[in-house]
Amino acid sequence: MRDRYFFPLAATLAAAFVLTALQPFVDRPPRGPASGGGRNAEDITIQGRELHRFVPGNFDGTAIVTPPEGGAPVLRITQLADEPYEDPRSGPNLPLAEDLELTFESRPIEIVIEARSVGDFAASQFEADYWAKSEGESGWKPFDLTREFQPYKFTYEVPPRGDIAGNDFLAIRPVAPDKRRVMEVRSVRIHTVGPKKAAPGAGALVIPPS
Repeated sequence: MRDRYFFPLAATLAAAFVLTALQPFVDRPPRGPASGGGRNAEDITIQGRELHRFVPGNFDGTAIVTPPEGGAPVLRITQLADEPYEDPRSGPNLPLAEDLELTFESRPIEIVIEARSVGDFAASQFEADYWAKSEGESGWKPFDLTREFQPYKFTYEVPPRGDIAGNDFLAIRPVAPDKRRVMEVRSVRIHTVGPKKAAPGAGALVIPPS
């Protein structure tokens, strides 16, 4: 093949391979920690495509599915009885970006989880835990599930941010007494319900010795 044909053809093929790899026209769901960008950081709701921001932890127990009745996608969580864990980072969780950590620190927040039981191994209970890095956590809060979507709420006083790197996050898991249990989450809302507390010593008048 003459060079004048070979090099243009090679360039065309290379460009095609790059476009195929990058897939510029594919509609990608949002990933990564939830943030307050473009909305009120004091009152955020994660639902629909944003549920892709949940990470599975150490177990492959999450899936984004379309509910049988139609509508926006929901997060389906499956918990196996032989995969117990206490550290909320080990299971499905929603990481929060730094702007939300700064917004929520040192103030009370309310977490509202819209969830239901589903499937042949439907969970009758689930638990949720707000983890503020190593500075503190709400602990696992239990709730009784129904077959219909219902809002489940709890409040937590978020501690001040420390110097440890990482994300705050909200963990959710079905309770599985045997075999496996399944639940679905339609939305998660986190909003502030009180003012931010002043840091210790803030505003104190320091009088130097004379």
